[in-house]
Amino acid sequence: MSRSASEERDYFLRRSADHRDLAARTAEAGNRVLHERFATLYTERAASVMVDDH
Repeated sequence: MSRSASEERDYFLRRSADHRDLAARTAEAGNRVLHERFATLYTERAASVMVDDH
């Protein structure tokens, strides 16, 4: 099943928010860095999705 571009972008933004939340809640510095990096990657991926709202 495929998602529309808008759904794809929203998915990446949700995943980014999830990882930012996990980074904020973890006590392990290494895990925090990984979650912050994943959050950044998901945000960048969301920004690259072309959405045609017309």
